[in-house]
Amino acid sequence: MPVLDQSPDIADIGTTLPPIFGRCPICSKHLSPRDRYTGKPKAPPIGQGALSRAKCDGCGGIIEYVGSGNWREFSG
Repeated sequence: MPVLDQSPDIADIGTTLPPIFGRCPICSKHLSPRDRYTGKPKAPPIGQGALSRAKCDGCGGIIEYVGSGNWREFSG
């Protein structure tokens, strides 16, 4: 009786992030922003002041979302 490899087919679940999330411009950590009301993954709005900002949980830097997966360091 032949031995068959029965390992499950597992896709890259959890290893790839949508391009809207991007990386921290300070420490290059992958970002996974969430909606502040529902907790579901969602990029922040663009040009909404404090609503467009986030704190990187890698380096602690304050960053601002500028769209298309791009962030910049907030300069007050």
